[in-house]
Amino acid sequence: MRPRDPFRPVEAGLETTLTPWLIPGYFLGIALPWVVPAWLALTQRPGPVSLHAALQRQTLDMMAVGLTMFDASAVFAIALGCLIVTLMKGRPRYADSMAPPAE
Repeated sequence: MRPRDPFRPVEAGLETTLTPWLIPGYFLGIALPWVVPAWLALTQRPGPVSLHAALQRQTLDMMAVGLTMFDASAVFAIALGCLIVTLMKGRPRYADSMAPPAE
């Protein structure tokens, strides 16, 4: 394996592929867990609710909150990783004004 040429810029990697998907992924991850609880709330008949149905609805709401928090923290961690990789790669800089070697 040849060592990397220090004069050639570092090519874009997975961070440039993931970055455009972070915001849509965040909003989808926030919205999708609430589809089933919202649908159940809208289709529920008026009147008293049994204890079993109320506990099921509460369980679904807690699961939606958990999935929302999981998605928000996963997207934040991935965004932080992409930012770190992008900053560490940076723009190519040269140590001195020597011309790059001919290949």
